[in-house]
Amino acid sequence: MTTSVWDEAEIQRQFADCRDLKEIIARLERDFSARGEVICEIRVNGLVLRESDEISFAGSRLGEIRQLAIASERPEDLIRDAMASALDYIPRVRAACETAADLFRGNDLRLAQTRFTEVLDGCQWLVDTIVSLRGAADGIGRPILLRDGWSEAETHFSGVINQILASHQSHDSALTADLVEYELNNVLERWANVLAAESAERLIGGGAVARLA
Repeated sequence: MTTSVWDEAEIQRQFADCRDLKEIIARLERDFSARGEVICEIRVNGLVLRESDEISFAGSRLGEIRQLAIASERPEDLIRDAMASALDYIPRVRAACETAADLFRGNDLRLAQTRFTEVLDGCQWLVDTIVSLRGAADGIGRPILLRDGWSEAETHFSGVINQILASHQSHDSALTADLVEYELNNVLERWANVLAAESAERLIGGGAVARLA
């Protein structure tokens, strides 16, 4: 990620024909898009501008803006960064799986339920990330390269989650523990392999693609 900064004098000079912050942002979005980058963060006078803030600050006049900082990145780099985040997160979910499984086999089912909820929340985050990654890759015209392995892992993940929810709803703690410890752990390991392979393939530019089992 790169950061571009303008001080007050530079703002007055470069954006002299812009009436307010809204017009400045619109121009910057066009400029960064033209060079193949997306804007990740906007700081105005040292404050991070969130989406909800853009409306309220849109009318800020040129003279009110003393400093402007833009963090930008290439979409492909953002995709690989998201994959790296998922890879860092998976071991934490796998550790939570082990803890939840042990608790389900014990006597503290209340704590087991708490840890189980954490596991499901972690899986939901991973599912959301996987869906976003596929959409982002399609959106930049460079779809997932290891498509077969990716699709098979998605199907496997969905099937395991459905089995776990069914066993939990039937109050079968022993089966839930086994599914979480073994099946879910296995599919999480599979996702780690798929994400690592996809990230490496995109880094080298997508040469010969081997089908993941």
